[in-house]
Amino acid sequence: MTARSQLVAILTWCAASAAAQERPQIVLLDTAVLVAPRLSESSGVTASLRRRGVYWTINDSGNEPILFATDSAGRDLGYVRVTAAQNVDWEDLTLAPCVVTSRACLYVADIGDNAGARPYVVVYRVPEPDPPDGPGDTLRSVGPLDSIVLRYPDRPHDAEALVVAHGRILMIVTKDRTGPPSVFQTRLPTRNGAALLEFAGTLPISVNLVRGRLVTGAALSPSGDVLAVRTYVSMHFFRRRAGAFDVPLTPPDGIPIPVVESQGEGVAFDGPDLLVLTSERGTAGRALLTRLRVLGLGQ
Repeated sequence: MTARSQLVAILTWCAASAAAQERPQIVLLDTAVLVAPRLSESSGVTASLRRRGVYWTINDSGNEPILFATDSAGRDLGYVRVTAAQNVDWEDLTLAPCVVTSRACLYVADIGDNAGARPYVVVYRVPEPDPPDGPGDTLRSVGPLDSIVLRYPDRPHDAEALVVAHGRILMIVTKDRTGPPSVFQTRLPTRNGAALLEFAGTLPISVNLVRGRLVTGAALSPSGDVLAVRTYVSMHFFRRRAGAFDVPLTPPDGIPIPVVESQGEGVAFDGPDLLVLTSERGTAGRALLTRLRVLGLGQ
């Protein structure tokens, strides 16, 4: 090998090593069984702003319109019923500014569509209630501030991932089974509004139906600069640039999730480097809650 070829090889190795060091890494902290007896299909999760250490989660399609409260140990802290709402296919949950009031709202994403036949989907904007005081505190209810009716510009899409970015932009990431997932977005409308979603591009995620690499949840970092997208088996991270999350921090096949979930769907940030995951039907027929430390996001 000539001196020139040796130099090229060294520089290539250094560049590859630097790129590898810049990629985020995830470390398993702990996992717990969600013990609430009525919570079996946790499809979305978010950290409460009203009580530190409490997480809100929801059941999947066909269940009651209920917000469940839990913690990192998976304890049953009770639930709150959402009145004037229907759980057609609740698939994600996030906490963001209400926009129309000064409070924070839970955005409940009724956006699942396995058959690809819904003419519209709905997002309920619910002012975050005080978390219940325990499993016996089950009589609480909260009404949605409003419901946001959303239509896609082309055709119905199955989706399980929703975030509210920059305070006003609602984004949905689709659960495509044959190609890269699409991103649709719109500005949050006023009360009881309807909106036509706009196509905003695709994410470089290597979809694989056999391996379970299908998008099932998304979350924004507290800074709003990093988008985390999960599949059944992997985590993917994207950094915001010029208003779009178009800087991939992970390869197309992502980072393997270091815990076995029967059907992992929920993801949320609880601080700048802590991720919370939830799943459907986990150990002993229960849903699971998993916490991961994320290294290398550089926020």
